[in-house]
Amino acid sequence: MAHINLDDFLAELRHVIAANDIIKGTVLLNHFDQLDGKGQNQFIAVLAGSEGEIVITMLARLVVNEQEFLIPKPVIRNLLFSRVMKKPGHLLVLLKSDQFRHKQILVEIAGEIQLEEAVPLIEEILAATEDPQVMKTCLVALGSIGDPGPINTLSDFLYSGDRELVIAAINALSNIDTPTSVQRLVERMGTDSDLDIIIIDALANLQDALALKQLNRELGSSHAYIRNHVKSRLTRIGAKAIPMLVENLNSNDSDLLVHSLNVLGYIGDISAVRAVRKLIHDEPADANVRFAAYEALGMMPLSKGAYVLAEGLSDRVDQVRIAAAKAIEWNCDDVLIAGVRNLVMQGGIEAEYVVDAFLNSESHKVVFSIIDLDVFQNLAVKFLNSKAHPDLKKRYEELFRQKGYNKLADKLVAKEVSSEEKKLLVYAVDDSRMILSIYKNTLFQLGMEVQLFEFPAVAIDRATSMKPDVILTDLNMPDITGIELTRQLRGLYSANELPIIMVTTQSESPDHREAFEVGVNMILAKPFTADQIGAAIREVLQKK
Repeated sequence: MAHINLDDFLAELRHVIAANDIIKGTVLLNHFDQLDGKGQNQFIAVLAGSEGEIVITMLARLVVNEQEFLIPKPVIRNLLFSRVMKKPGHLLVLLKSDQFRHKQILVEIAGEIQLEEAVPLIEEILAATEDPQVMKTCLVALGSIGDPGPINTLSDFLYSGDRELVIAAINALSNIDTPTSVQRLVERMGTDSDLDIIIIDALANLQDALALKQLNRELGSSHAYIRNHVKSRLTRIGAKAIPMLVENLNSNDSDLLVHSLNVLGYIGDISAVRAVRKLIHDEPADANVRFAAYEALGMMPLSKGAYVLAEGLSDRVDQVRIAAAKAIEWNCDDVLIAGVRNLVMQGGIEAEYVVDAFLNSESHKVVFSIIDLDVFQNLAVKFLNSKAHPDLKKRYEELFRQKGYNKLADKLVAKEVSSEEKKLLVYAVDDSRMILSIYKNTLFQLGMEVQLFEFPAVAIDRATSMKPDVILTDLNMPDITGIELTRQLRGLYSANELPIIMVTTQSESPDHREAFEVGVNMILAKPFTADQIGAAIREVLQKK
């Protein structure tokens, strides 16, 4: 303060720096807090204009000092950082020194400049401290440096009781990015869903061959939430993931095929078209694979070979036919339309299947390209009057009139429903709009009222305020899986109060076991028929 002559004080500082006298320098530092703001700024300015290891040492002592100064600590830290960049070896001296009790900021800087020689010193500091914040700083620094030496040390922290330290260890190991570090991360997965998601995100951020290979393996995880998060991350990665996803299409594992096709469809890149077409040409036995293949092709630009889509219209499973119809709608051209017209004009059950599929999938471009065919009009009236949901019938009646087909619209008869007729209320939850559309029509044919939910969170919220008679839910959905949906609803309703049927393509027993453990009443395999859905609903209601 007043008793310190600033000019003399700064002159002494210059002399100390010139003489490299850290003892006298320490004495000056002990009086630094007695300077006013102007004095502290000029003191730092002298250090900033000087060179030498003593400058680094004095700046470091100011930075690690727990006392607050008038000059902001970040200003001093930035100056220290710039000096250490010129003389990184002196940072090692400071990290070793017993004169520094608080080395957290020094460890931070070692990590930021990726000083590999500091790794053993940081490991020593990590082993000696019980302060969680210092531990976290050490873990972050080791990850930033990226040396594989401390992998075992970092791996131990994956199982720490402190969640912040676990997350810091995850990020550090992902930054090191060696086969061993990635394997340690994978070994950590499977016991904590939140941490699993963080590990998946860490691998996805790397986007190198090693990380992508491991993400691809996790498509076959026995945990639905892992599979679904991996699918979302691979979709976000995009083109880099396509080669390995295409390679997956050679697998005999139906579940892996479905998940890979889903991701390829979401990415929607033309480079995957040939592989998906080849898969369809090989006629996979599993209808879920065929459905996923046509659904994926519907999301890709098919400049050539779109004719393969027409094969799906004669599939023995109606849901596959609907997927093929929608894919044709998305890739509609003159060649495809000509093929569809020929199929319809042949008449018979095949033509009925084709017309039903295009109407059910609301493929309006195709519908109005073949609407002039008498056989189409006859089959359309039959389907819309006998099988279609009233909403679908009404929509087509309006469209027919808009396009000038009033006579055709007049043939659609409104079905009278008794206002006293009480119907079963079924909630259908699935992230596929196509499947939801199938549910809507199927449950209507069964005489049930249905509410559709693309997002599980909305279904949970609705069920909280208005309990349905039954819930049909998919397993593999992003954010909230069918298992998690059931777990949350079981906190409100018992299995007797609200039966839940899981309808899934997944054939793995671990998912099924977990589903039953959380309270699912029944598991039904996709693809399903109206009879199968009806029988399943009747069975779970009879057991109430």
